[in-house]
Amino acid sequence: MRTQNRFWIFAALIVLALCLAGTTLKAKTAESTVGEPPSEVMDWVFHNKGNIVTTIFNWGLMGKYNDVPRGEWPKGSGNNYLAEVKYWMGATLPSGDTVVANTDEDFMPEPNFASSDNDIRIRLSTDQTRYEYDHFDTVGLGFSRPAYGWRTYNLETNAWEYNEIYNPVSAEFFPGGPIALQESQYIMNDARDGSPALGLLITQTIYQWNYDYNQDYLFVVLNIKNVSANDYTDFAFGLYCDFDVGGYYLGENGRLGDLVDFNPDENLAWTYDEDNYDPGWGPSVVAGRMGTKYIETPGGLGMTSFRTGIWDSLPDNDQGRYALINSEQFDESLPPNDQYYIQCTRGINLPAGAVVRVVYALVAGQTDDKLIENARMAQIVYENYFTGPEPPVQPVLKAVAGDNLVKLYWNNVAENSIDPMTGEQDFVGYRVYRSTNYGATWGELTFNADGSRGPNYIPLAEFRRDETTGLIPHTFIDSNLTNGFEYWYAVTAYDTGIDSIPLDPLESGRGRPGEDSSAAGVMPRTDPAGYWPIQNTIEHRVADGGVMSDGEIFVEAFSENALTGREYKVVFSEDVYQTYWHLLDAFTGDTLLADQTDQTARLDGAEVVDGIQVLVRNGEKEPRDMVQTVFSIPGDTTIILYQSLGSINDYYGVPCGGDMHFRSTYEIRFTETGSTGYWWWDDVTPVQLPFEVWNTTFGYQVIAEIIDLEYDQEWDPQVGDFIVVVNQEYDGSPHPEAYPWKHTWAFRFDPGLAGQTGDVFTIFGAPLNSPDDEFYFAAPSIDEQLASRDLDSIRVVPNPYVAHAEWEIRAGERRIEFIYLPDEATIRVYTLAGDLVVTLEHEGSGTAEWNLESVNEQSIAPGIYYYHVESPYGSKIGKFAIIK
Repeated sequence: MRTQNRFWIFAALIVLALCLAGTTLKAKTAESTVGEPPSEVMDWVFHNKGNIVTTIFNWGLMGKYNDVPRGEWPKGSGNNYLAEVKYWMGATLPSGDTVVANTDEDFMPEPNFASSDNDIRIRLSTDQTRYEYDHFDTVGLGFSRPAYGWRTYNLETNAWEYNEIYNPVSAEFFPGGPIALQESQYIMNDARDGSPALGLLITQTIYQWNYDYNQDYLFVVLNIKNVSANDYTDFAFGLYCDFDVGGYYLGENGRLGDLVDFNPDENLAWTYDEDNYDPGWGPSVVAGRMGTKYIETPGGLGMTSFRTGIWDSLPDNDQGRYALINSEQFDESLPPNDQYYIQCTRGINLPAGAVVRVVYALVAGQTDDKLIENARMAQIVYENYFTGPEPPVQPVLKAVAGDNLVKLYWNNVAENSIDPMTGEQDFVGYRVYRSTNYGATWGELTFNADGSRGPNYIPLAEFRRDETTGLIPHTFIDSNLTNGFEYWYAVTAYDTGIDSIPLDPLESGRGRPGEDSSAAGVMPRTDPAGYWPIQNTIEHRVADGGVMSDGEIFVEAFSENALTGREYKVVFSEDVYQTYWHLLDAFTGDTLLADQTDQTARLDGAEVVDGIQVLVRNGEKEPRDMVQTVFSIPGDTTIILYQSLGSINDYYGVPCGGDMHFRSTYEIRFTETGSTGYWWWDDVTPVQLPFEVWNTTFGYQVIAEIIDLEYDQEWDPQVGDFIVVVNQEYDGSPHPEAYPWKHTWAFRFDPGLAGQTGDVFTIFGAPLNSPDDEFYFAAPSIDEQLASRDLDSIRVVPNPYVAHAEWEIRAGERRIEFIYLPDEATIRVYTLAGDLVVTLEHEGSGTAEWNLESVNEQSIAPGIYYYHVESPYGSKIGKFAIIK
């Protein structure tokens, strides 16, 4: 929106620090302002961790420029609601003159004095280069708020101090680092022209979060100190707000339909569109509201006036400005137009040396009711010292492109999060989201009970922690994707919510690639010619004299760049209690993963180490066979299996010992003397048996226990008593300590038959993994012969290129791809006349992109072009067409 004077163009282009290196700022089209400080002291940052994304400048300005975010809401939508927010602060001097210090003419960044070079930059907690980061400064770490060098300036003590963070569990404050998920601060004065207007020193601190209940607002805290010798008894503060619901686009001006409104009971004001529609945003976008709420004002004065008007009606002198903000008038909205509003607070007492605080929230909402609801929630959060329930911390996501697929893996940092509201670990699970439009949306909207949809999105995948094992997956593979198309992914963590409030489960923010650890952008691409994947290299070996198991392994390379070894192996070890597997570097012998126990190939227990994920699946825990093998009378079968329970411990759900007990082969030998068995019920009550049980794998007799169904201390196969094999060496004494680790199979014989002396019944060991088994696999590689044959598969997509390709989403983007290339190749493109257009050097994947520009960075003309691919495996010549 126009302010009081026309904009004069910058004398020099400003380089955006870090976030916008190499770009310049452009003032809002058709609107202007007079006031910037000298370019060498200008600085700005993005506040982008919540659902409102906006740019903050270090001289009391928010918004303004077209080529940076200006109150974008929702995040990723591209819909900017804010032209600019500025400050007017006025008072009467002892001379009787009224002066208004303001953003356009007076405010100037003040060096923060925290560093030796008088840095005037905005301190931003999410950018370690913008403050004196110190990894050894762990103050607050015990409460999950480590300082790591973060301080804020206190105008009352004139010192840089730790934040005082409220702990709702103990109802006490503790020193620590940033209060918010993203926090910024800078200092400014009112002496841009060399002499102070009123003699003010001001700190501005902004707090922003991305939780469900606080993502649609951010807090701005202004501490204003009177460093002059004057006492101001009539100090007035004006929050100048110019919101544009819509904006200036070619052929239309959506902001001309804006209306303003206010709610004095809520100290809230806002701007909205007369028909909730903006032509520049398109028919599918229902425009929302954005405004400001006074959260705290000096003396609890609140909003004492509300003024509105058209930009060119603003007074151009301090007397007129002061009359606006020192009034008690509440204006009604003008008819739909491009109008500003000023929230004013008058009657502030600001003696020399005193500090007053003004806190407001920048708030968005889809409707008036939702805006007011969000504003009220902001008030509640502030009055609770910025403390509320928190979701688990954001996971750190890694994404790796594959051929028509993307592999995702993330860490487990969220699982140990403690909610400051309850003091409990309340992590529940993860949700995986995918965006195909650069974060504008994240899938399909959820369905609500009333038939409406949104605002949440249906996740691509969801994982909950297993309540029994505590395990949860940390990987996901998204397949059936389009190569060359950019996908964004986000992994969030969510909790249980709080029943007593009540509060629904909270979820960490999705974020944006490059800004948030939980988000990543990735483009699937073809594998290079001759690619030999890791799965093709798996080999199962067994030691001499050993019996090969029926086990298998599954290996996925999540990050080939992270692989440190050329060949790996999985080996096994065991004791009477457990069987373990270990992942080793086959060349160095280094252990990469030790003492793993899961052999069910379940994802929720599988880690990604050295860039790979290994799943082990054991053979079936069932005997290979159970049959009579020796006959007292040749050909006369006297022992037949009637029923097997398998592993007795698995059957009853109690722990099992190591697999050695189940891999062993056992013989039930009917003898004249038999042996002494024991009740399974107590492991000690003796039962005389007509047979002995032998472990033939290790060559010793073991104990048999009986499930005595009649409790008569006799083994009676006619009534169905079960035999339980206990792999404890037999010595004629009971061994109750063998339970449960050495208990193995439970079964019973056909009651119609009876074993005779000399008969033998054999239980052949289960085909389980053992120390004799080893699995080898190698890192992905290139098979040179296969690569040479694959050269015929090289092609260009799309071919022909007609106006655009399906993966071109951003304005002005033009791109074709060469696919199924070798991992090393030089691509030369020629015209039909044989003129070289461009040379592309390629390495890595099987895909190379070209932006259809020549070596001179000029767009190529329509026509037919030849390409020549040269590689260590051979060459390929082809052609493609460009049709515009």
